[in-house]
Amino acid sequence: MSYIPLRQIGSGGLVTDQNPYDLELTQFPAGNNVQFHDGRIGKALGYSQRTTVPVAPTHIQGWLYEGNDTIVIGTLQKLYRFDGGTITNVTKTSDSTNYSNSPRWQSEQLGTAMMFNNGAQVPQYMLPTGTRFADLPSWPSGVTTNCLKPYKSFLIMAGYETSGTEHPYTVRWSDEYEPTGVPTDYAITSTTNLAGENVLSGNNGELVDQLTLNNAQIIYAERGVFAMDFIGAPLVFSFREVFSDDGIINRGAVAEFFNKHLVVGHNDIYVHDGNQKQSVVDKRVRRTFYNELADTRSVFCHTVNDRSEIWICYANSDAPNSESANRALVYNWAQNGFTFIDLPNIRALTVSETLDASGGWDDAGGSWGQSSEYWSNASQTTQANSLRVFSAGYVDSKVFQMGNTHGAAGSTINAFLEATKIDLDQVLGKATNNIKQINGIMPQIEGQGTVNVSVGVSNAPQDGVTWQSTTSYNIDSDHKIDVRSSGRYFALRIESTSASDYWRLTGLDIDVQEVAGR
Repeated sequence: MSYIPLRQIGSGGLVTDQNPYDLELTQFPAGNNVQFHDGRIGKALGYSQRTTVPVAPTHIQGWLYEGNDTIVIGTLQKLYRFDGGTITNVTKTSDSTNYSNSPRWQSEQLGTAMMFNNGAQVPQYMLPTGTRFADLPSWPSGVTTNCLKPYKSFLIMAGYETSGTEHPYTVRWSDEYEPTGVPTDYAITSTTNLAGENVLSGNNGELVDQLTLNNAQIIYAERGVFAMDFIGAPLVFSFREVFSDDGIINRGAVAEFFNKHLVVGHNDIYVHDGNQKQSVVDKRVRRTFYNELADTRSVFCHTVNDRSEIWICYANSDAPNSESANRALVYNWAQNGFTFIDLPNIRALTVSETLDASGGWDDAGGSWGQSSEYWSNASQTTQANSLRVFSAGYVDSKVFQMGNTHGAAGSTINAFLEATKIDLDQVLGKATNNIKQINGIMPQIEGQGTVNVSVGVSNAPQDGVTWQSTTSYNIDSDHKIDVRSSGRYFALRIESTSASDYWRLTGLDIDVQEVAGR
């Protein structure tokens, strides 16, 4: 029989919650360290060490300001600023000053200024030309909040505490302020400003987080979601319950994309537009994610727009620190598919400009396809300020640059895709009970280096796989894999273990024939 072309292999990503024999050829039931690249699935990009931090970082925030090219790094008790070459202590008052323990800072860029908040003290504020952080001006005495974010021309607190009294269901906001400055008044009893507060239903639990969606501020509680809309004086804001059947699992476990939010709830990962929500993981990876999740405090989300991805970061049982993410479930919204990658035990991700002003594509040698940033989030331009993704590596006290290499800070990455119950019944137009024989495989695979291709067989849905051959396939020089395997179900595993090789799979041509109809 002639070769049968199989296309769009893996275009549906990983579907780990279904039985392997129930999946289409576009889906893989197992895999790790793989991502989509221009619609094709392949080895994920790695990361490199950018710098060592004096103390384990718990947060990181890019400072997007023309000519600034810096990131701010939070630790348990200090704040630092990194310009690509030097780390400077920018903790308020002096290097010896300590903040209260800050296991996960919350940060926002307010105009050109930077704000860091640890939830236990007065939020910190710094201008681009400043040398140290200072207390946010005009902050009300005795007030702390775990979640402080801008919306319209206000600063919004989602829950707060004042002089030891907790207000876990209350949204409080400042007076209106100019975008180039900060609020000067937070007095909620004044009749001459727009500051105020509103107590939401406690039935949905304590308020946890907030994020702007279109013209509304979405307020996330433990078990529900509210929308906050600006209506002007005298009431200033209106509030409505969006839904009450799920909330958010942790502060930071929400990300925005294409006028929607992706949210990690307590039992589901869902997408909503401010009115309706829909699960994106049900019958795909929901069971896998929640079974693997070791500590809800480790969960946070980050959008990588240039790759059409949201990284849902979390710690599994293998994590050396349960609050630091060693894994990410990656949602690619262009493909509407999921993959998994390993992470270097991080507490936060951020997007920042290139920190080395001498960089840029003009300095890169070789072609676009040969570059170590072949499938990265970097722009293919000659500008030196292309955005990059950085992470706060808590366990190793490092700042890592993500997606700029094919290794894991110099170490190898084990990347694989595996399908164990390929029946080819739809392709052949034959029932699954027929015995088939594969005589050869021609992978449509591009990249550089070597991958190991393993072929196995089984005769029943519940049978284990008998792996029969493994071939080292050189992407540059090989074109065919000779095999002779017979069974009702075929298994295929593509794997690489390298710090420099990369690959992506686009299809397979298989020489297959029916040898028995029993």
